[in-house]
Amino acid sequence: MTGPTLQGFKDLVRSRCGLMLEGNGEETLKAAIAARMQATGVLGEQAYLARLTTNETEFQELVTLLTINETYFFREPEQLALLTEKMVPRLLALRGPGRPIRILSAGCSTGEEPYSIAMALLDQYGEAMGSLVRLYAGDIDHLALAKARAGHYSAFSFRALSPERQQRYFTPIGRHGFALAETVRTRVEFHHLNLLSAEPPASLHDFDIVLFRNVSIYFDADTRRAIQHNLARMMTSDGVLLVGTAETLANDLGVLRLVEEDGHFYFAKGAAAPPPPRPSRSPPPAPPAPPPKPNRPVPAPVVAPVVAATAPAPDLDTARRLIRDKRHDEAGALLRGILAQSPDHLSALVLLAHVQVLRRDHPAAQTLAQRALELDSWSVEAMVVQGFAAKWQGDHDAAIRWFKQAVYARHHCWVAQYYLAESYRAAGQPDLARRTYRVALQHLTQHPDGDGGLSLPLGLPVAEVRFLCERNAGGRG
Repeated sequence: MTGPTLQGFKDLVRSRCGLMLEGNGEETLKAAIAARMQATGVLGEQAYLARLTTNETEFQELVTLLTINETYFFREPEQLALLTEKMVPRLLALRGPGRPIRILSAGCSTGEEPYSIAMALLDQYGEAMGSLVRLYAGDIDHLALAKARAGHYSAFSFRALSPERQQRYFTPIGRHGFALAETVRTRVEFHHLNLLSAEPPASLHDFDIVLFRNVSIYFDADTRRAIQHNLARMMTSDGVLLVGTAETLANDLGVLRLVEEDGHFYFAKGAAAPPPPRPSRSPPPAPPAPPPKPNRPVPAPVVAPVVAATAPAPDLDTARRLIRDKRHDEAGALLRGILAQSPDHLSALVLLAHVQVLRRDHPAAQTLAQRALELDSWSVEAMVVQGFAAKWQGDHDAAIRWFKQAVYARHHCWVAQYYLAESYRAAGQPDLARRTYRVALQHLTQHPDGDGGLSLPLGLPVAEVRFLCERNAGGRG
């Protein structure tokens, strides 16, 4: 296939549904075109391209071969717990009876996500769930939607599903299949949905919560922005948007405001309130009886000032070398000298905070890391230092919150993943710990760097950490 002809197909697919087909995507596209040309009997690529431009049904058949339906039940369970255990009860309390909460799973693939929500809400509210919540789901792939409506799955979809829920909501069929219970299947209404379409199906409107998780990686920034505008039009004035944990920063595009709640991030429609100061320790306790704690807006990432003239890189390199040599007092003196000349030097602040953690002066470490976060609210190093300070003081809840934030900002940072798992274990949350150890092990294997890709001179023993992850990741997550 010639370059110009292939580009014509790529441009058509991108303009109609936003999919970016570069690199390996080009090979997928070529294979899909060949398969559909053979199926339709169309001779010649230009002739098939012409058919695609005028035949919407054929275009949908091609798109079905281009989408990747990799999903499973209760993927990213902490985020689903935030939705079902906090967001929904809060909305029900605010709205009162008479108006069900409306939830949309956008890019729902074969249905595991909306059915996971349905199961969690059925566990929570029983049969009353039907009058309290309305669940909708949409995808561009009509074959995926057909599978979702049928509700038949293999064990491949059960990687994060508890045995109790599998037994409660599924019935074995055939040798390797499972049928979803009717009580769950009828709770979700499926629709064909092109996220780039400015005119969604008439019933998809006024959503309180929209999930757009692990989908945006297939789109460029302009397409993501257009999709967010479309989704925003489908939301209520105070609606919220949940994206995948590793997609948060890529979706902070100015369309919706970024909000943090208990270490989780999501996007909210509506005017942003002035952000309160970020606490250096755990958040204040919730009032004894009352409406849920308000969400805390998170400011957009701030670019830290570049300070080089008065603090050349060799000074920082020397400080890192001193820290690795455990000469903490000398490193601290050098870094204080840099900060005396440049009080807002981000790297020096973070390194000095790290030194204070090593010297067990945790309040000083937290103060310095907090100052760094005021300069750059997405400084992963500062978040990790805050997590260390909380962990060594036995404040496991605060440690979990800080390491979670670091994972959101840099999902592949195995150091943050590992210490998040350690904090879960210390806090008596073994299931979350096991799952997070597995994630840490995966990223550690891919990037076996003792500093975890951070600018902090950690020098962690990679082999020992790998062993601990393997030992602690055993059992069912």
